[in-house]
Amino acid sequence: MSKMNGVDKHRFWLGTGLSMSGVIIIVISLFIPPVGEVHPSALGAVGEIFLLAGCLLGLDSYVNIKMRKMFSQQEDKKEQNQ
Repeated sequence: MSKMNGVDKHRFWLGTGLSMSGVIIIVISLFIPPVGEVHPSALGAVGEIFLLAGCLLGLDSYVNIKMRKMFSQQEDKKEQNQ
């Protein structure tokens, strides 16, 4: 994680926090009557949280890393040509 810039670190921690809150919602919903049954609304909320966290962590980070790599390769080619 040391190669992440400030924005990536914030997105990482936001995604981690959202994922953890989703897990907490599942655990809490196990203890609300009827005990042991996960209510469909809790599952829907957790699914949305995981989707948001996945987008923040996965897709955006992947694209940012690839773009940085592409730009650095282009800069290296320009330096080699000069």
